[in-house]
Amino acid sequence: MTDDDDAPKKKPDRRAGDAAVLALSEGLLAAMGKTASPSDLKMLRDVVETYPDDGRDGAGEVVASLVGLLNDLLASRQSDRQALAVHIRAWRFMVSRKPDKAERAKVMLGLKAVRELYAPPSKAA
Repeated sequence: MTDDDDAPKKKPDRRAGDAAVLALSEGLLAAMGKTASPSDLKMLRDVVETYPDDGRDGAGEVVASLVGLLNDLLASRQSDRQALAVHIRAWRFMVSRKPDKAERAKVMLGLKAVRELYAPPSKAA
């Protein structure tokens, strides 16, 4: 046994895992054609769902909205690369700085409007 084995292990920075999932999601989006296939959307959703954020800085809210959008697109057999890009840019915004409450609310309101374009029809209607 060496002295290195006895040394306390440095815990990896939590943000490194967050950044890796976001970077992979950005790469998948960049690799998609103008119209993403269902398998492209499922792969992106599977990656996004691994995001370890617990809601810090609003990124968790964005990720939840993105997963919902992906589910709605899959259910309706549609594809909208721009709607996905808006969500992923919002995700980058949330992790790259600490937006205040007003900024977070504006971002989430915008994402909600994007989601509403693909939300299934209301059962009450």
